[in-house]
Amino acid sequence: MPMRILCLHGWGTNVKILQTQIGPLMRELERDHSANFHFIEGNIDAEPGPGVEGFYDGPYYSYYKFPRSFEDSEESMLEAYEMLYDVIDEDGPFDGALGFSHGGTLISGFLIHHAKTRPYDPPPFRCAIFLNSLPPFRMHPGGKPHIDDGLDGYLNIHTVSIVGKKDFVYEYSLALHHLCNPSMSSLVMHNNGHDVPRDPANVSVMARAVRKMFTEAVY
Repeated sequence: MPMRILCLHGWGTNVKILQTQIGPLMRELERDHSANFHFIEGNIDAEPGPGVEGFYDGPYYSYYKFPRSFEDSEESMLEAYEMLYDVIDEDGPFDGALGFSHGGTLISGFLIHHAKTRPYDPPPFRCAIFLNSLPPFRMHPGGKPHIDDGLDGYLNIHTVSIVGKKDFVYEYSLALHHLCNPSMSSLVMHNNGHDVPRDPANVSVMARAVRKMFTEAVY
């Protein structure tokens, strides 16, 4: 049976943009029925995300107020977590989740929040794919992201982190990978920036890592 994967797009993008970004990887994983993909769109209007304007049509969305400042309350993010619970209840269950950038930040935050608030419940997903993603963070306008405190020890599912060496969030994507359980996580590096490689060689490497994760998550 294919793994059912819930997919979340980046800040200032939309579902169609994510489908373009992950198109070759998605088709490769669908080719042998490794996975099928379910997409949900953010409901908060946003400015175009990095590298989006002029290349992809809007409208553009996020899942919560992003990026969070130090003055922002938790309300918008907690509403996004409740939205994910609703999607899982209505359209799930899902074996795993995939998030690009902001979408990966939401998934990681959601998993950590779930582990903290429902410690006796199983995780909402058995595995996760983080594409150029950051951990939950706050930042001053024009400043650098400051990763939230208290995140260690909660990402105990199988994960693959796909990280661009030339990405402006490179160090934060590595930080998210290091929050994952080292016995259940793998890291795939590519030479691109804040995007997903679509060439056959990189797609093959990413797909191999994801398939291995699927096997480990099932058994």
